[in-house]
Amino acid sequence: MPPETAKPISASLEVTEDSRAASRAGDAVVLPAAAAGGTAAAASPAEITDAVEEALEKPIRVRSRILTGLLTLAVFYTFYFAKAVLIPIALAMLLNLLLAPVVRGLRRYLRLPEWLGAALVLLLAVAVVSGSMYGLSGPVARWLDELPLAMIDLRDKVEELRRPVAEVQEAAKKVENLAQGEPEPGERQPVQVAVQGPGLTQIFLGGAVNFVTASVVMVALLFFLLASGDTLLRQAVSIAPRLSDKRRVVEIARDTEDDISYYLLTISLINGGLGVAVGVAMYVLGMPNAILWGVMAGIFNFVPFLGAVVGIAIVGLVALLTFDELWSILLPPLSYLFLTSFEAQFVTPALLARRLTLNPVAVFVALIVWTWLWGVAGALLAVPLLATFKICCDHIEPLQPIGTMLGR
Repeated sequence: MPPETAKPISASLEVTEDSRAASRAGDAVVLPAAAAGGTAAAASPAEITDAVEEALEKPIRVRSRILTGLLTLAVFYTFYFAKAVLIPIALAMLLNLLLAPVVRGLRRYLRLPEWLGAALVLLLAVAVVSGSMYGLSGPVARWLDELPLAMIDLRDKVEELRRPVAEVQEAAKKVENLAQGEPEPGERQPVQVAVQGPGLTQIFLGGAVNFVTASVVMVALLFFLLASGDTLLRQAVSIAPRLSDKRRVVEIARDTEDDISYYLLTISLINGGLGVAVGVAMYVLGMPNAILWGVMAGIFNFVPFLGAVVGIAIVGLVALLTFDELWSILLPPLSYLFLTSFEAQFVTPALLARRLTLNPVAVFVALIVWTWLWGVAGALLAVPLLATFKICCDHIEPLQPIGTMLGR
């Protein structure tokens, strides 16, 4: 190292040692010039301490970001492989936020114990869901019985469209045979082995068992959450160290519960109204099993974008199987499209405050992620979970920027 460069470095080290000693002593120190002018600048011990802390924070931030990324991957890994346990828990917690005000109202106005109010609310909910499923079982069974004949009719209607495709497939097969070469006479043909998966009956029974098990777990957990009342909130308040923190916990819990319950109730009513409108439209247009398509529309509307597309496709297919005239075939899916578009563009933004509306990009990303994680259940829970997360972010000051980005 040349002498002219070694001297400033040693001088800097000496000044640094003097600065540390002076910082411990509480005196002002003289730092080396920060620019090429060569003039020294005085700095207080507080400025030196801030500079040292800033230098020390840089590797800590990098490590913190790496740990945050690893934690995020671990959370997604857990969500994916523990979905059989987490889906009923998530559904029970969402329904608890929706039904807790009802149980609280029964305790306040009718003087019912919380466990009795929770039992009555759950019995009523289970009765409504069971009755709806039983009432729809008849139309669904009839539709499944008529499906083979309907598929034959559909095949006859689209035969003209299938002929060009069949000719192209036959030509491609001939070209493939010519490219591979015809087998010699007496040459053994290669044996193709196909692995047969589980049958339709096994898949149906396995899905039914999993559905019943998850439903029982969800109902039991929901009962305990509703019956516990404010126990969890009181425990959280007792953990808070100061009185201001205790008040803040109660405020966040109550505001979040009110907003989430309002959102879930409003969305459920909107989807129910959409189902009634679609059912009436299908009945007027002469579609068979109009009630079935109305219920389907209400349930599918919990899945934004994709639910409407699937519903339009199903209604269009049924119209194609039912009617012969072009306008009669087009009117049902066009009516479905108009009703869902009107609901998404006007009804939902009008009934939900701007604070509770969600960014379409965030909704679409959440739909993709939760569908990949939890399948059909994830698609149904994607928007309620995203809305719940946004509302929580709006009420927690450090997370408010995230809530603002998730909003519209």
